[in-house]
Amino acid sequence: VKSCAHLTRELVLNDGFSRMTQGEIAGTLHGILTQLRQSDYAVRRGNLLRIGQGADYWSNEHNHVMYDPGCPWKSDANCSTPDYPTAGTGGVYALSLQFMQSVETVLVTYGGPEEEWIDTFGVPRDAAQLKQPTFNTVSYDPERSKLLGTDKAVRFVMQGFSGDLFKGYGLVLDVLKNEMNNILTAVHFELRLMYGVYVALQLLGFYFLLFRRTISSSYTYTETSREFVQMLPSHILSRGELELFRGHFCETKDDF
Repeated sequence: VKSCAHLTRELVLNDGFSRMTQGEIAGTLHGILTQLRQSDYAVRRGNLLRIGQGADYWSNEHNHVMYDPGCPWKSDANCSTPDYPTAGTGGVYALSLQFMQSVETVLVTYGGPEEEWIDTFGVPRDAAQLKQPTFNTVSYDPERSKLLGTDKAVRFVMQGFSGDLFKGYGLVLDVLKNEMNNILTAVHFELRLMYGVYVALQLLGFYFLLFRRTISSSYTYTETSREFVQMLPSHILSRGELELFRGHFCETKDDF
């Protein structure tokens, strides 16, 4: 949104300060507007820009800010905008549609022939291009400067720096961040729960499969050893030797 507002100002002034020609500014503005449309649709509806499902299908709070009448991003109840009074009363979506339409109006009015538009956004430019004579001076035109305040389409787009649409999108972004935090909190809780269940299963498995089986095997071997001792010819041992020998397998003296 801010890029559209900045390029709109540069396109209307066309004074060389941006070191871009009229066709380059118009082409870049058209490219940014296309990206804005795609991003807006991807967030709302999904199936675009690697977003599977848009917020329209799962976030009631997002839908309230985006589509319901009103302007929750404002502190007062006056939702109308000076240039387009009804645009601010239909949620962020109505504002965004009017904003994009106003950018299109600016392109048609001040962008020159469409065949001369060149999208140079993000394209590196060599030093020779930046040293063209047309960029040596800034040609300020007072009449074009007045258009920033007299053309309502331009004026509405310029509000993108800090106006209703910027604040509305900021509120939508806050809603999406809160939704993301809630999702991450739920995922974190579920992962901790799954880890707790895993640890409990490991402890139970250790207790029943290893510890209990080991104890049971120890009792079995103890009983086998007792039976073996009972079979020994104890009559060849003295009473003291017999008691010492059998004491290893008797818990109390009553077991002798």
